[in-house]
Amino acid sequence: MSTKEFDSRTHVGFMCGCIEREVKKAINRGLKEADACTSSTKQGWIIGYFVRQTEPIFQKDLEDVFHFPKSTLADIIQTLEKDGLITKVPVDGDGRKKQIVVTEKGLQFNHEIEAQIMEVEDYITKDISDEELDMVIKVLDKMQKNAKDYKSYIKLKKED
Repeated sequence: MSTKEFDSRTHVGFMCGCIEREVKKAINRGLKEADACTSSTKQGWIIGYFVRQTEPIFQKDLEDVFHFPKSTLADIIQTLEKDGLITKVPVDGDGRKKQIVVTEKGLQFNHEIEAQIMEVEDYITKDISDEELDMVIKVLDKMQKNAKDYKSYIKLKKED
């Protein structure tokens, strides 16, 4: 591929990354202005997940949900606990098995970050019709699936 060909193309992955960073910054600015908790939007999404669970939550089960490396997930959980947003409580007298429980502070943070996420999403989707937004979501879903499938494609390609 030539440089000219590369430069003449709109790079969707780059655009998605830029949009993601801008949305995160907007959410974080809103939280800072509201003098809310200093946790990140990533931690906010995780707390939101915890709040919505009806079954007990254990750290070992979260790797499959969030697709973070074990060490990254452990760091996030440790930070959430240190910030007082969650606590770990022993289950059935087994000190090794600890359930993650969202604290009152965590519930308040969840409320604040969800309100900020909604505000930012409402703002960035203004002047976009429901039909256009549905199409964007369908296309992004397909792109996410294709990106996940790419790993298998590369493996097959190497075997040829």
